[in-house]
Amino acid sequence: SYEQIMNLRDQAKEMRQQTGSKIFSGFDNTIEFNEFSYSYDGHKTNLNNINATFPKGKMIAIVGESGAGKTTLIDAIIGFNEPISGEIEIDGIPLHDFDINSYRKKIGYVPQESILFNMSIKDNLIWAKDDSTDDDVKKVCKLANADEFIEKFPKGYNTVVGDRGIRLSGGQLQRIALARAMIRKPDLLILDEATSALDTTSERIIQKAIEKISSKTTLVVIAHRLSTIVNADYVYVLENGCIVEKGPYDDLIMKKGLFYNMVESQKFSNV
Repeated sequence: SYEQIMNLRDQAKEMRQQTGSKIFSGFDNTIEFNEFSYSYDGHKTNLNNINATFPKGKMIAIVGESGAGKTTLIDAIIGFNEPISGEIEIDGIPLHDFDINSYRKKIGYVPQESILFNMSIKDNLIWAKDDSTDDDVKKVCKLANADEFIEKFPKGYNTVVGDRGIRLSGGQLQRIALARAMIRKPDLLILDEATSALDTTSERIIQKAIEKISSKTTLVVIAHRLSTIVNADYVYVLENGCIVEKGPYDDLIMKKGLFYNMVESQKFSNV
């Protein structure tokens, strides 16, 4: 047992997250992938020579079929995946020069299935930023289109949501999760297929919230339902870990390539 514990400790030391000393206070221009390649097992390359730019204040969409490398790319932006070659630069400074914890504090993240704690809506939001005021809570809920249903509850923002948010509908839960990510005033907000599990009505409400938020921060959106990224400033299409198409939404539609076929197939499946 002792040998097993020591072995685990040694493995943990070897896998310790690399971090720099420079405190990250936000970025002014771009986050860039420069010839970035990544492999989970050291053999098969999951991301291959990725070159991509995420300009400040823009909405960038990342699309592709399952297994294309979308989530791997997002994990790299957050700093979980260190490259086998190439690097990520923020305003020209390598990501590994920054203190990773200070960097992640400036990132908001909303996954496909968000989880809330068994406490009030207000407490769930303050959990993300404990010095938030009541006014901060109301502002982000309005931005996320959550205020409209919260104010109808008898206890309003003091409504207890239940374990994992079970007392809320899927659309309501995701709007609270969106508000929770925004209350930290992130420099970068990542939405990882945040609407794919929702019904059409809830998806449209979230989409309207995304449109409002896009003027407040830099957005990176992984999208399964391509209708949610019509207003994206730029789209990257991944296939087998490579960027195979890129450009504005309308330009990619006009090319009638892979992205066009993906959009058309979704139109057909929704008929």
